[in-house]
Amino acid sequence: MAPYADQIDPAEVYTVRKVAALLGMALTSVSGLVNHGFLPGSRLRPHARGGRQHVWTGKQLLRIAQRPVRVIYDHEKFAAATLYRVGCRCPACVQAHSVESLERRRALAEEAFTAEQRKRVLELVAAQKPVPEAAQEVGVTLHQVYGRANWDLDFAEAFDEAGWSLCVLGQEHPQCSTPSGYRGNEGGTAGRPPCRGTGCREWRRGTSQQERAAA
Repeated sequence: MAPYADQIDPAEVYTVRKVAALLGMALTSVSGLVNHGFLPGSRLRPHARGGRQHVWTGKQLLRIAQRPVRVIYDHEKFAAATLYRVGCRCPACVQAHSVESLERRRALAEEAFTAEQRKRVLELVAAQKPVPEAAQEVGVTLHQVYGRANWDLDFAEAFDEAGWSLCVLGQEHPQCSTPSGYRGNEGGTAGRPPCRGTGCREWRRGTSQQERAAA
């Protein structure tokens, strides 16, 4: 609160929403601070939409801003993810936040690229349809397809298996999984398009990882 003291109007009445705007925080985060006792001195007043809301005078907030603050996080009473949201950065709370964030992202990914869509993409690729065209037909992006393959091992395995159908030279050809296979030779006498089958994609993926490691 102290860094924002010069923005506090002593004559103003501050609701949770106004405090959130003052501090640049989410409403839920400020509510968490109130519930954990980090913003004391509020009064409960009727809310225009029903119920009651916490309010502070500007003078109260200035007093809070001037007080030294010693925060103690009660890990026995509150969940680690909750304590992270109100400021705790101990290893347990950071880990809980990471797990919660990952689960939330995975849930969103599941909604955006459903099991039925994933099955259809695999069917199309196995039928020799290039991945960009398969993704477009199903209504998803390339980022969603390859992004899913980065963390969903079952999908990645099925995707790689289907991707062998896109191999230009054939899995047993000596140029499969090589730079020349990946890049193709469209200008040669026997023109050959770039290969995006599983073998050549694996070569490119490994090369990209080496390039990033060396950068």
